[in-house]
Amino acid sequence: MHTLSLLPLVILASNAAPAAAETLLPQGNFRTECLQIGKDGRHGLIAEISIEGDTISASAQTYAHNNCDVSTVRADYRGIVTSARETGNRIDFTQETGPFLYTLLADDVTTYYNANVDSAGCGLDGWQTDVPRDAAGRTCAPYTFPPIGTELKDSVWVNQNGIEFGRLPLVWDSAPDAGYPERSSGILFTRMAD
Repeated sequence: MHTLSLLPLVILASNAAPAAAETLLPQGNFRTECLQIGKDGRHGLIAEISIEGDTISASAQTYAHNNCDVSTVRADYRGIVTSARETGNRIDFTQETGPFLYTLLADDVTTYYNANVDSAGCGLDGWQTDVPRDAAGRTCAPYTFPPIGTELKDSVWVNQNGIEFGRLPLVWDSAPDAGYPERSSGILFTRMAD
C-alpha cells in the first residue's frame, strides 16, 4: 500500500524540470583599476565583469593615455558558463562565447581604424564613431576574438580583495585544446558597490 501511494510522486519528480545548476563563480559586479597597456604602457584600460547566475557580461574601455583620461574604444561581451569546478585554490570554468561588440569613441580613432582596416580595423571597413560592431571571430590588433559559440576555458581565483582570472580581460584567443590557466593574470577585479 505504501509503495503504490509513493508511485505518483516518483513519476512527478522524474518529469519535473531539472533544477538549474548552481554556479561556483562569485556573483556580482567587479572592476579593475586603470591598467597601463600598449607599447611602453602608454594607453590605459579599465575592465568590468558582471557575473549573474551562469552569465558573464564584460566590458573593457581603452583610453588614449595611461591615466585613463580620454576614452577611445569600448568592447562589450556576454558569455554563458557551461561548466565549473573547484580545483585547489581556483575555479576552472568553460564558457560559450557570445558577440564582442566593438565601439569606437573618438573621431581620430575612427579615422585610424578606417585607414588600417586589416590590422586595427578588424577587417571591417566603414567604421563610425559611437556605432558598435560585432568583432567576434576577428582580429582587432592586438586582440583576437573567438567566433560566437566558441568554448573558452579560464580560471578564477577568489580572495578577500576581489577576483583574478587567468585570461580575462586581455586574452581571448586560447587554442580550443588549451587547458585551464594554472596562474592568475595578476589583474585584480574588486567588487563594486551594489
